[in-house]
Amino acid sequence: MATHTAPTERPPAAGDGTPAVSVRGLSRNFGPVRALTDVGFDVPTGEITALLGENGAGKSTLLKILAGLQPPSSGTVTVFGEQVTTFDPSTVLSRHGVAIVPQELSLLPDRSVAENVLAGVEPGHRWFPSRRRMRDRTAELLAELELDLDPGATARSIDLATQQLVVVARSIARGCRVLILDEPTAMLTPAEAERLFALMARLKAAGTTMLYVSHRMPEIFRLTDQIEVLRDGAHVASWRTAETTPDQAVAAMVGRELGQFEERERRGRPDRRPALAVTGLSGRRHADITFDVRPGEILGVAGLPDSGRVELLHNIFGGDKGTGGTVEVLGSDYPRRDPISSVERKLAFVPGERRAQGLLTTMSVGENIGVLTTGTLSRFGFVRRRAFDRDAGERAARMRVKTASLETPITNLSGGNQQKAVLARWLAIDPGVLILDEPTRGVDVGAKAEIYEQLFALAEQGLAILCSSSDLPELLTLTDRIAVLSQGRLADVVDTATATEESIMALATGMTTAPDGPAPDDPPTESAA
Repeated sequence: MATHTAPTERPPAAGDGTPAVSVRGLSRNFGPVRALTDVGFDVPTGEITALLGENGAGKSTLLKILAGLQPPSSGTVTVFGEQVTTFDPSTVLSRHGVAIVPQELSLLPDRSVAENVLAGVEPGHRWFPSRRRMRDRTAELLAELELDLDPGATARSIDLATQQLVVVARSIARGCRVLILDEPTAMLTPAEAERLFALMARLKAAGTTMLYVSHRMPEIFRLTDQIEVLRDGAHVASWRTAETTPDQAVAAMVGRELGQFEERERRGRPDRRPALAVTGLSGRRHADITFDVRPGEILGVAGLPDSGRVELLHNIFGGDKGTGGTVEVLGSDYPRRDPISSVERKLAFVPGERRAQGLLTTMSVGENIGVLTTGTLSRFGFVRRRAFDRDAGERAARMRVKTASLETPITNLSGGNQQKAVLARWLAIDPGVLILDEPTRGVDVGAKAEIYEQLFALAEQGLAILCSSSDLPELLTLTDRIAVLSQGRLADVVDTATATEESIMALATGMTTAPDGPAPDDPPTESAA
């Protein structure tokens, strides 16, 4: 009969100062490419240690080794004083108590929460587990973790944030003592992230050691006790969190000091006709939205996940069918919108779901960058390959896309370089208006700084930019004004120079009343806008 280990029953933290995890001389080669070189550091028992580094620094490779997903080429990993000799996830978890919560969650969508939590450790006979005991045991574990969740609910029926908590519960059910969290808040709302942080605090109090990976400095300095930094596959810095600063950590990650953007002079040309003007725009989850964006201006769009801000962007670009209102682009009315026509009208859109909507995952870096220019670089229906490659290469260099060659598969690039490649693609149409959704989601601090610099330069050149983001500090850094949506309606358009995170959240949560009118989910007409 299989059993689970409750959080309070896990082996206690070593009291003799033995690290939970000790890495020595760790290297990993992929053919001629060295992803890790002689990495060594300790993870203190019972604490939360941050692992920082730019995309491509070797973090993912190191996490896979620690979780048993791949072996090192050389070096050792020791867990609670015992050297790991067999690198497979089952052995590393069952023998050493190390588990990972990856970015891509691995739940069985049509199975219950109980079946997912106790997969492999089901009570009862191996072939005939007791469903009642599974539900009871899962309910007990969820109660210990203070998670209000029905053990009988299917994984498909719960939101992403709750699925993530189920994966954590599954790790604890299998006796996890070292929990690795890889970018756990990348897709979470602030409220969902708080649920995760509360669970992490309870796990830490119960003796669980955690290794935490995130690009978000406020989280790192709020949650962690120690910081380890990788750069170019090597370990370059180690601090107690309380004894360093975000600026020092970022400088260690990127190998240089990053400029501060908060003092950027706010621009925009109020005397110029708007490059983009929406009036009374309605569609899926939004209604009666009116604002404009001037040449040289960066207008932010803020709002909670259910505010309709993402659907608004798709409506403007023509990816979603609108239900009312008007859109003007570069002085011309744009009544029947669709993505192809938007490209022709110099309206560009970088979507927030990079892998699902932005990348052409079966194509190379060069093909991803140049796909919108094939028409202008063709003769008699055939692409002029030399001109195509030259143009894509110049655009990749301009956006500082780091790649071995243009033939490299786009999926081999880090998240930041993928995002820069997608941005380079849309800039290839020489847009008059650029729409961005979550421009730096899943992007490391170095690439984020480069993207900010590019957007500032584009605005300086007169491009009108509409930027939606769930990251309020990002909007306060990037924008000149911010349009705040609440429950599908425009609450207000505020000047960034006088706005704060608190004032924006007050508008987004409805503490400031939005104009009256028909509900966004029940628009007045069904004709295309």
